[in-house]
Amino acid sequence: MADDRPIGIFDSGIGGLTVLREIHLRFPDEELLYLGDTARVPYGSKSKDTVVRYTRNNIGFLEAEGVKLVVVACNTASAYALPEMKEHKGAPVVGVIQGGVEAAVKITRGRIGVIGTEATINSNAYQNALARFSHGIYVMARACPMFVPLVEEGWVDNDIARAVAHRYLADLRGQVDTLVLGCTHYPMLKETISQTLGEGTRLIDSAEETARMVGLELDRLEMRASEKKKPPRVRFYVTDSPKRSMEVARRMLGQIDVQEAEYVDII
Repeated sequence: MADDRPIGIFDSGIGGLTVLREIHLRFPDEELLYLGDTARVPYGSKSKDTVVRYTRNNIGFLEAEGVKLVVVACNTASAYALPEMKEHKGAPVVGVIQGGVEAAVKITRGRIGVIGTEATINSNAYQNALARFSHGIYVMARACPMFVPLVEEGWVDNDIARAVAHRYLADLRGQVDTLVLGCTHYPMLKETISQTLGEGTRLIDSAEETARMVGLELDRLEMRASEKKKPPRVRFYVTDSPKRSMEVARRMLGQIDVQEAEYVDII
């Protein structure tokens, strides 16, 4: 049975649009609904209790819109909130950590780097997940907070971006064979990050891996949408600054057609 209800995706801001883009590329018949909680961004500087509360709030909004699946496209929320929501009775929930961890473990030669926001790195979510999947892996973790504003300014391949990447990552060069991009903004910086680390390090794109996990969950629950003759809607909601959000979204989404960012008050 086809299930044409939308997939809901949320992030603390609009970095999760990289996840939406990958889901759209893999599953072009799926209707997508994105919520960027731009009024309360960043989650990376918030307490665990606050992040859990915001996450429940966002999931509640998406469920009220009738989504069949929720993608938590926020590493901080995935790290802090998902372990607290094991008894969640609503729509199935997919986070952004598991897919990246699984992909890294498959290809590593034993030395994995993880980069993300300070909250994601301090939560040890990736480090603990990697330890559960495989013992004996050497993990180096780095917080790279300046990467997010670089992406939102569109500065992903210039001297400033390269200087910041060198400052954060120079000591990882030659030390890790695999690097997990543990923030949904970071795929926009893949080329700059790869140049900094050199050809010996393979990058794991958490957006791509999350889209893969979404596909597995859709198949497991038999929730794939029916085939469409034209692309289904992609709806885009934000809790603050719709105009600014659309400017950044156009850079991140490329050819995906999103007409406008619609303001919603979910607080």
